[in-house]
Amino acid sequence: MLLCFLKLLLGRGFRGSAREDAETALSSSMREHPNRSGRPDERTERLSRFLALVLRHKPDSVGIALDPSGFVEIEELANAIAGQPGWTSVTEAAIRAVAQTDARRYEIADTRIRARYGHSIPIETPGTPVIPPEWLYHGTPPDVLDAIRNDGLKPVGRQFVHLSATRQDALTVGQRHSPGAIVVTVLARQAHEAGVQFYQASPAIYLARAIPVNHLSIPDELPS
Repeated sequence: MLLCFLKLLLGRGFRGSAREDAETALSSSMREHPNRSGRPDERTERLSRFLALVLRHKPDSVGIALDPSGFVEIEELANAIAGQPGWTSVTEAAIRAVAQTDARRYEIADTRIRARYGHSIPIETPGTPVIPPEWLYHGTPPDVLDAIRNDGLKPVGRQFVHLSATRQDALTVGQRHSPGAIVVTVLARQAHEAGVQFYQASPAIYLARAIPVNHLSIPDELPS
């Protein structure tokens, strides 16, 4: 059933990392075989991609529910994933190892785990609000700049806008979706003082529900 869901998800044209997670998780499930376990780093990457799909987008596909902050008990998650074809060897220890290896993507709090960012399913809060740095950055395709000038930054297919701590990081993220990505500067401290709440998902990634246009510095001209 999970493979059917993943195929349906891909058929609906999920954009960005959600589609990449689904593609990788689908191909991983199809490749798993009891007599061909693969290298440890390959297995870890496959499981990390699969966890991203479950914890960000489709927890119900393995029969779990996340709490309002996006957490789930690691034991419950391990048992749910181990019940899926091709993933019977997954354990709590394996999930903890993935989270420790990819701490940028996952957060463990005692016996619980969640994805730090990237949710398309509703969550109430990704953590405690923080005071952001003076500036943050967002990489975006040039064809959406007019929409940003009109409406500000809003999440597309996610619950939060993802912001980078450095201009280079934002450009790198933007170029995953568009080679000609443009970096928009967020006057983050100013926005915070005006009431916008920011959350720090990792040392390099901040989140906000939306950023009004008056707290943005948007390039007037596209680079030639």
